Amino acid sequence: MKKISVTKIMILCLSLLLSSCSNEDDNYKTFEGPQEAFLFNSFTSVLEVNPTGSSFVDVVFSSTTKSNQDRLIPISISSFSNATANMYSVDLSSAIIPAGETTATLRINSGSYAALPNSGSKDLVLVFDSSLYSLSNRNNHVISIQRGCTDTRVNFNIAFDSYASEISWTLSNSSGVIATSAGYSDGLSSYNEQFCLTPGNYTFVMNDSYGDGLNSPGSFALTLTDGTVLFSGGGNFGSSVSGNFTIN
Repeated sequence: MKKISVTKIMILCLSLLLSSCSNEDDNYKTFEGPQEAFLFNSFTSVLEVNPTGSSFVDVVFSSTTKSNQDRLIPISISSFSNATANMYSVDLSSAIIPAGETTATLRINSGSYAALPNSGSKDLVLVFDSSLYSLSNRNNHVISIQRGCTDTRVNFNIAFDSYASEISWTLSNSSGVIATSAGYSDGLSSYNEQFCLTPGNYTFVMNDSYGDGLNSPGSFALTLTDGTVLFSGGGNFGSSVSGNFTIN
């Protein structure tokens, strides 16, 4: 009788032990292990801020594994961001991947229209916390925040030669200078900007302080969003080249 009782007790203890291990396995958070990686599903996005009303952009991020629990993923704002806090709003505590899922979104809401520059954009850079293992080529996401355009959007691109510091430019209309830039660093390969232009006549001037223009493969172009070229140039244009175009 004693042997039977001892055997029953041993079986009962073993059953309890196995049950305990099973529960621990059910509660195991797979995202804590080194086998999981995190990534942003795209590199960039654009948030256009309008003078009236609100707008937003959803940034998609993922994990390579699933968990049976909701997971708050630590995402932060990188020091490389040049967008100020009044240009957007975001609740980083909402970066949650639901249980049983591998993908979630983090919403970035528009901020102050007046805080943004008249042309160009400011960047908000999101990064995963350094304690997480993330894919090196997908560990950050850049949101370009810019004013919404109700008129005509014009893209401006420069492909520099070896001496970007020699280049400056000015865009103007009958009211005066709209945008101008200089002081680029040698070694910079390209520069991009967008303008929102009202109907009217415009003049664009490209300058080279050395006087030999943009040597090959250097070039510049102002284009509409449908690809229509308003003005472009490159090569040895000397110290300056200018062109006129009309926005209807």
